[in-house]
Amino acid sequence: MNEFKIKKYYEKFLHSGSFFAGLTLSQAQVFDTGSFAQMTDISNNGVAVGNVGNQFHIKWTEEEGEVNIGELTSGNFIAGWTNVSSDGKYISGSMTNANTGSDEMGRYDVNTQTWSFLGGLTATSDNEFSSAWGMSSDGKNVVGLAWVSSGEAHAAKWNEATGLIDLGSTVTDRSSRANSLTDDGTMVVGWQDNDYGDREGVYWLNGTQVALKDNNGQPTGEAVAVTPNGKTIIGYTYDNPFVWNETDGYTLITHPDPDYSGGAAAITDDGKTVVGYFRPWNGQAVMGEGFIYTKETGRVNLNEYVASLGYDNLGITFALPLGISPDGRYITGIGRTADDLRGFVIKLPGALGTDNVQNSKVSVYPNPVHDVLYFKNADKVSSIEVYNMVGQKVLSATSIAKEGLDVSKLSKGAYVIKVQTGTQTESVKLLKK
Repeated sequence: MNEFKIKKYYEKFLHSGSFFAGLTLSQAQVFDTGSFAQMTDISNNGVAVGNVGNQFHIKWTEEEGEVNIGELTSGNFIAGWTNVSSDGKYISGSMTNANTGSDEMGRYDVNTQTWSFLGGLTATSDNEFSSAWGMSSDGKNVVGLAWVSSGEAHAAKWNEATGLIDLGSTVTDRSSRANSLTDDGTMVVGWQDNDYGDREGVYWLNGTQVALKDNNGQPTGEAVAVTPNGKTIIGYTYDNPFVWNETDGYTLITHPDPDYSGGAAAITDDGKTVVGYFRPWNGQAVMGEGFIYTKETGRVNLNEYVASLGYDNLGITFALPLGISPDGRYITGIGRTADDLRGFVIKLPGALGTDNVQNSKVSVYPNPVHDVLYFKNADKVSSIEVYNMVGQKVLSATSIAKEGLDVSKLSKGAYVIKVQTGTQTESVKLLKK
């Protein structure tokens, strides 16, 4: 492969724009998937996908490592995103059709190791018919954009029954793109260029485009992903990532440094966990920091989270987490070392989310708590430890007084309490208000 082309791609890319199950996480691991590997999605069974230097698509597993599954021969860089179905059986991406010499949306069958080409609309641009940007979790629907003239492209959706469908553009002579869709294919999210060429967040419901709005009725930025049921959408607006859902409306994810900007990249199927990145404003994307977010915990620096668990980060700064498995067990993306860019996979021993803490016989009240926490049968409690959502112990006690446990100094958010009663240890989820 042409090393110069890889380096030129990365010069361009650099400038482009619950957290644990129980308290025993020693089995989690970090994997290096290779130099210049841009990892963009991962399945529930650990099949990570992406590309190297935007020249060839790769499939990575813990057992096989990196496997080349197709290289462009058109002379273009890979346009779009590489995605994988939740079971790891299908991979979508943009590939060169040998019959036409042009790049098209494609779907790769892992079992047969073959690509199917999904076509285009009416025109090409630089030997490109269309490009893939998203796929449903079952692999039956693929979305992206398709060129309708040399300067205009439209959001498009493909499935076996209908073929490639033009979702259109609502602004004359401007482009649109589809980035993700629900499992039933009825809702597609993406962006629409406005009259000034700025991308605004939209979704298509049964083929009709609807503008996505913030809580003030203003247009959001690009919509990046949607949950399989269509209830939660993520993306980015100007300087901040956002989460929109039916219950809470529009929520910005913020960074304590106002000079940092960022975006949301992926979301779990249950809509509870989001990964993305922040970087110095107008700076290089890979010079920033990844984050992991839930409603209860807010933004947590991914590097600090991994460090708090005691894992070997292999010298990688997790700068751009771009994919999370539907069940939240794996995170993948692009990191940096002292002298290189590396793909990474973070493997956790169980799905993310404090919902995985087992139901406990220990009763604590009130929950949520403000100042004082009480324990049922407090005289039987021999010790307690309180952990925040990056795994740090923030409070401990060897006994519980009748007056209860003072938690007033804890910050607002979610915690897990490890309670020792006799020979048993139980974990309880706690919300501090």
